[in-house]
Amino acid sequence: MSKEIKIGLLAVVATGLLIWGYKFLLGTNILKRSNTFYVEYGNVDNLQISAPIFVNGFKVGTVKDVYMKPEDLNRVMVVLDVERRIKLPQNTVAELGNAGMMGGKMINLRYTGNCDSDCIQSGSTLQGKSLGFIESLVQPSEIDLYMESIKHGIEGVIDTINQTLVEGNPEEGLGKTIADLRVAVANLKGMTMQMNQLFANSSSHLVSVFNNLESVTNNIKENNEQISGLLKNANDITAQLANARLDTTLFKANRALGSTNDAIGTLDETLEKANATFKELQTLLASLNAGKGTMGSLMKDQELYDNLNVMSKNLNYLLQDVRLHPKRYINVSVFGKKNKPYDYPDIDPAFPIDTTTSN
Repeated sequence: MSKEIKIGLLAVVATGLLIWGYKFLLGTNILKRSNTFYVEYGNVDNLQISAPIFVNGFKVGTVKDVYMKPEDLNRVMVVLDVERRIKLPQNTVAELGNAGMMGGKMINLRYTGNCDSDCIQSGSTLQGKSLGFIESLVQPSEIDLYMESIKHGIEGVIDTINQTLVEGNPEEGLGKTIADLRVAVANLKGMTMQMNQLFANSSSHLVSVFNNLESVTNNIKENNEQISGLLKNANDITAQLANARLDTTLFKANRALGSTNDAIGTLDETLEKANATFKELQTLLASLNAGKGTMGSLMKDQELYDNLNVMSKNLNYLLQDVRLHPKRYINVSVFGKKNKPYDYPDIDPAFPIDTTTSN
């Protein structure tokens, strides 16, 4: 057997086990043969699929499906899955009732007698009946007995309460409660008498109070026009305030304040930068005053100042001499003439400087 066939068989077996397990969890064993019956109810009262089916308290199947009758949507069809070995006579009634005090629904198949040949066949429709809460928990034949027992029990309780009320010990239990209740009623009666006396004694004061109240209401009635005018003026003022659009004005004011705050912040930054610049300028001026650097030397060194002054004068004389006697410095000969010797002028502008420097 090839590997593919083994995998295929394993898949088929796994699928079958999955289907069987799902049906088994729903209460249906697909490996056991069963009969299917149909029951029609007017109200299934939240009957669920997989609800148990009993015969005399023995589980013989589960509810297979619940759906609305297509031709009559006011009726509900219930599909019952019953073990095949259970033979149901023709008088079988499917009673829908409660499974217990905590809720839950179940179906009880009730019938009389047995069937040998005339049994209900699979696919047939059974007669349905819905039971009430008490009918589901108590057999119909026992309802009268239970009601009689409840009646005697209630009568006994009522007799006991009556005897306790009449002959009860006022120091214990219900007798004490009744005695306290009597005291409370007596106190309430005394309070009502005191309140009546108080009202009788205060009747004159109450009359004066009502008279004063009447005078106040008369004054309000007489000044009704003035009060109306005041209210009208108040309405006019509120209307004017509403028309003034104070919210817009306040919003603009807030924006202006925000812009002012930004400008103040920018001004603070500018002032900080200006302070830093002033500090650097003070440092530079202090360095100049101390004679540090080139500028400080020019300001404090007199010898350097004199040398620069002499250099400036010599440069002026040189430029003046170049302008007056350019041939001394530029001599161009096209045909190869010899340069003429330099003749000192009678008045040499640089002569005083030379003599000064030579000395």
